[in-house]
Amino acid sequence: MDGSDKRRGEQPRTLCRELSWLQFNQRVQAEADNPDNPLLERAKFLSIVASNLDEFIQVRYHRLLEAAQGPDAGRMLACGLTPAELMLRVNKAILRQQNLQYMLYEGVHSELYHQGVQFYPVFMLTDAMRARCKEIFLHDLLPRLHLAAWNEELEPLPQKKLLMLVRLRPRTGGAPRFATVALSSSQKRIYDLPGEEGTRYCIRQEDLVKQFLPLLFPEDQAEEASLFRFVRNQDFPLNEGDDVATAVREMLLKRRTGAVMRLEAEERMSADMLALLMKRFGVPPERRYRVTGPLDLSKLLMTLYGQMDRPELKYPKAEPVTVKALTGEDIFANIARKDWLLYHPYHSFEPVVNLLNRAAADADVCSVKATLYRVGGNSPVVRALQHAAENGKQVTVLFEARARFDEENNLLLGERLRRVGCTVLFGIPYYKTHSKALLITRMENGELKRYLHLGTGNYHDGTARLYTDLGLLTADPRLGEDAARFFYGLEGNGQPFAMTSLYKAPEDLKPALLTLIGRETRNALCGLPAGIVAKMNGLLDVTVINALYEASRAGVPVELIVRGVCVLMPGVPGLSENIRVTSIIGRQLEHARAFCFLNGGEPEVYLSSADWMGRNLDRRVELMFPVRDAACKQAVCNLLRLQLADTCKAWRLMPDGTYIRSPADGRPTLNAQETLQNNVDAVLGGGGVWIDTRPELDGKAETP
Repeated sequence: MDGSDKRRGEQPRTLCRELSWLQFNQRVQAEADNPDNPLLERAKFLSIVASNLDEFIQVRYHRLLEAAQGPDAGRMLACGLTPAELMLRVNKAILRQQNLQYMLYEGVHSELYHQGVQFYPVFMLTDAMRARCKEIFLHDLLPRLHLAAWNEELEPLPQKKLLMLVRLRPRTGGAPRFATVALSSSQKRIYDLPGEEGTRYCIRQEDLVKQFLPLLFPEDQAEEASLFRFVRNQDFPLNEGDDVATAVREMLLKRRTGAVMRLEAEERMSADMLALLMKRFGVPPERRYRVTGPLDLSKLLMTLYGQMDRPELKYPKAEPVTVKALTGEDIFANIARKDWLLYHPYHSFEPVVNLLNRAAADADVCSVKATLYRVGGNSPVVRALQHAAENGKQVTVLFEARARFDEENNLLLGERLRRVGCTVLFGIPYYKTHSKALLITRMENGELKRYLHLGTGNYHDGTARLYTDLGLLTADPRLGEDAARFFYGLEGNGQPFAMTSLYKAPEDLKPALLTLIGRETRNALCGLPAGIVAKMNGLLDVTVINALYEASRAGVPVELIVRGVCVLMPGVPGLSENIRVTSIIGRQLEHARAFCFLNGGEPEVYLSSADWMGRNLDRRVELMFPVRDAACKQAVCNLLRLQLADTCKAWRLMPDGTYIRSPADGRPTLNAQETLQNNVDAVLGGGGVWIDTRPELDGKAETP
């Protein structure tokens, strides 16, 4: 028996990353199929599913393809599959999701019809409608359509955009020719048309353009016009050196011509036109998909959600809680008085913006330093930093240029800050900076005082309304001193400085986690209270997973709340029977990272920018920080307990990698996100969270 056969006979200790990712998207898709969700929210979930699939194909598919077609296609992976077997399963999973996606779209489309929203060609165009269509075409679309003849030297077409392939025959006779029409991504995808009162008549941009092909090609007869789109590989390594920004710009150029990983075409497209596309882009049958509905459901349905003013078809509008003590001019005094824990989007992002604005205007503030990974296009954070520099503050910003798909935006905004006098770093060589830290140094009574914001999410005012993230505002001198050392290290091109309270990846964070998990293992073996509750987005690091397996075998109850990819196998006898993995998929995207270790009955709580993944722990600059304030610590524990008690939006990971709806087990109905939405301060402050999350472990250990 060779090594490969021996490996095949062994029980895998981890699940497959790619299949776990697709399982996550399947859970999102289940929300699009959940009748308890309002109709337009289901459409929004479906949009997210389509967007997620695009990203998966852009950044993961090429590696899978290379492995499956390479010389080691028959070798056994850690999950018990060969690359070729994995590729087959991935292709099947993608096909299933896309097929279900369009089935669900038809359901949404039908329900919209009954709600008085009709899409062409369900209805016939009246003269008034045709006149409006022509007006839209001539004034809004025609100046922005890009036409190109089809030839062998065809310039690279834009990926993920709607494109129309048109077969033309000269009116004077002769052989047919082909042309492409790139639809406008800057204009609406959906337009309203005049009609009967009480019914909303809509037409998609592509259907409107098809009405006026004779105006685009006056010398030809359009025999066929069908839409297509494709997704290119966007996963290119950086030729890194000291100049990160230059390396990123070179990588962005490569993305324009990345190999086509997926081709989508309208079902009505003729076989010869589809063959023409497949030949041009080098796409085999398993990587092309005939679409039974509109292409690019992601943008279509998100546009629909934004344009439909139908509050009865959406979640009730929720306003974040404003922490008044952090919105006035006395914010520095209030942070000096106590630590503050914010949980977005239930708490407003305004205190973070206010802190920066006050720092920009305060004569006693000496410097402002920040790490920015993703921000909005018109970011109030960037504006505040700009004002601080204009007011003579020393402003240092590490604006990470390698934030995937935000590279161009970050380079642009970073240059804007540089022009007003900020010191801007676009990253340090070889390590992507993913930490979320803001340090303000202020002169008070002749001494330097440091104010600090540390978070689990980005300084993006838009996603702060959609993603759940925790942020700590503190004037703790130990954390402030460590933060100063952290920024000194970044300014020195990533050279590490010793810290006592902050844990930094790639140097300290992973060893700290292993030490904390190991301590729980030893406590359990010694009969002391032990337990781990950890919330994150992804769990992939094998070293950490093996440490959790050891903890489980020692009797440590381990509760993991992992929104997305998780390759740990829970509930395996003799390996992980004391580990349970929960995933929550709901109205808000769960993005926070929070960890609680029972520590013999004296719990320690940490927050972090890092997931427990190799890229975060070994190849990025990340931070993990302790929550020392008793009230803030209790708030994090309450949050973890609440989410583990969820019986509405929680899923349970099975040992084989599948997920099931988390069983109620006699517990009362509870939606953790709705509970937080209705009364975040009561929950985080200790009120209302009384449900025991792990009653079956009574007598073994107590969870924090």
